[in-house]
Amino acid sequence: MNRILPLIFGISLLPSIAASAPMVELFTSQGCYSCPPADEHLAEIIRDSPDVVALEYHVDYWDDLNYGAAGVWKDPFSDAAYTKRQRQYNQLPLKGKRGVYTPQMIVNGYTAQVGNQRRAVAKALNVSAPFLQLKALIDGDTVNIDISGSAQASASVWLAVFDREQTTQVLRGENHGKSMRNHHVVRRLETIAQWRDGGGSVSIDVPGLSDSNVGCAVFVQESGGGRVLGAEYCQ
Repeated sequence: MNRILPLIFGISLLPSIAASAPMVELFTSQGCYSCPPADEHLAEIIRDSPDVVALEYHVDYWDDLNYGAAGVWKDPFSDAAYTKRQRQYNQLPLKGKRGVYTPQMIVNGYTAQVGNQRRAVAKALNVSAPFLQLKALIDGDTVNIDISGSAQASASVWLAVFDREQTTQVLRGENHGKSMRNHHVVRRLETIAQWRDGGGSVSIDVPGLSDSNVGCAVFVQESGGGRVLGAEYCQ
């Protein structure tokens, strides 16, 4: 059972809290022919920009689409919750290329771009960067999170647990016959606390972090979706 503690405001439990990282979220599917270049782009961000929190969500609206003789491919990592998250984003006044499509990258909860458009994504990462200070330290099966800074909006603290890498032999659908590599594939996403202006700390149990292929990230986002105010990988 996950242990969720309320934020303790005004108390810093962790030392050396640094400015948090920008965040990019890729909405993709193994059933989408144009998605592999965006998957590769996300892998490049992970490799070349360790100061950017990069997460990959597999949507489910490709799972029932028939591609002629190649048939239907159900993405093993797809989840209706990620489709819902993408749709919620696109109900907001995002900058860039809005709409529910794949591959789509959302930068800092603020700007939407086609996932393989490297220049546009890089430009978005350089504006409206998160400004809260955040630290997420792993202690066994527990992640201890400390947040400080100031923001006018109320916000939620999110935990994303991901597989660092997965390789799948796609047998049907638009990408039939391909061996697809995906990175930072989100397998668990949940709100763990509410954050208020000033600062605070929270701890949560995250079983499985001893597995070298499992990682996690914590981010603070305006309640109801919208701007990402701070993000950090668990360390």
